[in-house]
Amino acid sequence: MKRNFYKGLFFTAAAAFLIVLPFLTPTYSLATEMLIFAIFALGFDILFGYTGLLSFGHAIFFGLGAYATGIVLVRVIPSLFVALAVGIALSLVISYVVAFLSIQKRGIYFVMITLAFCQMFYFIGFKWTSLTGGDNGLHGVPRTSFGPVDLNSEITLYFYVLILFLLSVFIAYRIVNSPFGRVLKALKDNEDRARSVGYDTTTFKTAAFVISALFGSLAGGLYAVHSNFVPIDTLSINTSGDVVIMALLGGIGTLYGPVLGAMLVVYLKNLLSNWLGNWHLVLGGIFILSVLTVRQGIFPVLFGKVREKLWSQKQDPGQG
Repeated sequence: MKRNFYKGLFFTAAAAFLIVLPFLTPTYSLATEMLIFAIFALGFDILFGYTGLLSFGHAIFFGLGAYATGIVLVRVIPSLFVALAVGIALSLVISYVVAFLSIQKRGIYFVMITLAFCQMFYFIGFKWTSLTGGDNGLHGVPRTSFGPVDLNSEITLYFYVLILFLLSVFIAYRIVNSPFGRVLKALKDNEDRARSVGYDTTTFKTAAFVISALFGSLAGGLYAVHSNFVPIDTLSINTSGDVVIMALLGGIGTLYGPVLGAMLVVYLKNLLSNWLGNWHLVLGGIFILSVLTVRQGIFPVLFGKVREKLWSQKQDPGQG
C-alpha cells in the first residue's frame, strides 16, 4: 500500500513535469536535448548501474547512431524510421564486436579497452571526410515528416522525442525488473558467485552491453535530427565522459537517477555557458562536490528525504 502510494505520486509528478518541461526551459530545443541525453543515460545505467561495467566507449554508439541517421537522411532516403533503424542495426553489430573483445577483461582493463575503441572510432570519423565530413561534421540533416507529423516544429519534435523516451523508460524498466535484470544485479554484486551457480556471465554481460548501446544509438539518431548536424564530437571521449557524469550525478542503479542527472547536466551546460566563459570549471566543481557528499547520487538522496517526510506526515496527520 505504501509502495503503491509512492509510485502513483512519483508517476503523476513525472508526467506533469514532462508535459510542461518545454514551457519551463528557455527554448523548446533545450527540452528536446534534455530528453535525448536522458535516453542515452538510461541505457548507460543498464550497463553501469545494474551490471557494474564502466564503459568509456559509449560515445561510439551515440556517434554511430547520429552519423548513420544523418547519412541515410541526407544521401539515401528521407525517412526517419529507416534512418533510425539503420543506426540501431549498425550499433547492434558494432556493439557485439566491441563487447566480445572487451568483456573478457575486468575492472580497469575493461575501461581502458572501451576507451581505446572510442578513440579508434573517433579517428575513423575524423579521417573519413568523404562520408562524415571529418572535423567539419555532417551538415544539412533534414527533419523529415514522420507520417502526417511535421517534425520541423520544435514543440512537435519535443513530443515526438517524448514518446520515444517514454517507450525507452518502459523497456528499460521491464529489463531491469525481469529475471534477466536480476541476473545483471547478481553479476554486479559478485560475478564469481553468479558463475559458480551456473550463469554464463560473459553472455549476460555481452547482452547488457548491446542493449545499452542500442539506447545510445537511438539517442544519437534523435540528436542528429534535432541539431540538423552531426559534429565529430559525438564520437569523442568527451561524450563518453558526459554520460558517466550524468549517471553518477543522478544516481546509478535507479533508472530515474541517470535520467534526471542527464537532464540536469544538459540544462546546467546551457545555463552556465550563457553566463560564464569557464563554465566547464563550475560544472566540474559541482560534480566533484556531489560525489564527495552524496556518493549514491543527488536524486536518490533527495527523493529518500521527501519520502520520509511524506510518510511521517501520513503517520501523524496532526504534526506541525
